[in-house]
Amino acid sequence: MVTYKLYMIRPGITEANLDGRYVGSTDLPLCREGKEALKKLVKTREYPNVGRVYSPPLLRCTETASIIYPEMKPVLVDKLREYSFGAFENKTVADLAGTEAFQAWSDSGMRDAPPGGEDKVLFRHRCEEGFRWVLEDMMRSKMTSAALICHSGIMMNLLAQYGYPKQEPLRWKASPGE
Repeated sequence: MVTYKLYMIRPGITEANLDGRYVGSTDLPLCREGKEALKKLVKTREYPNVGRVYSPPLLRCTETASIIYPEMKPVLVDKLREYSFGAFENKTVADLAGTEAFQAWSDSGMRDAPPGGEDKVLFRHRCEEGFRWVLEDMMRSKMTSAALICHSGIMMNLLAQYGYPKQEPLRWKASPGE
């Protein structure tokens, strides 16, 4: 029997993360602090040796991949893009506070889609399709060890769905670079 290992790694931080903005599908690069933190992790932590790296086609992910695995070009998987916050993209809670749309979204427990944003059920299905594609690609190419640089929302939803022990998505939250 062949065993396949897929290591999920959260990308480094951006200026928007430092500012507390909702950033999902917005394509932002890593900030200086994000790059420095990742370089420190590379020196102090042993990342697994892998035969392939997968990543959504967003700068913060591809830049993270190039810092952790500089010798590898990631295979881009569009279906593993982070959740789209629609009208809330790149805004802080302070920017949105008091607006009817943000209040309605908050009252729903963030279950409803933000205006112009992505439906949570469709998001989960998209993530599952992208994840399945990665696993099938690994099997087709007999790649037994790979890394997936993926956003926190993707990682938490996939691990809540497929990981053990079974737990809520937020329980799977990882720090940048982990």
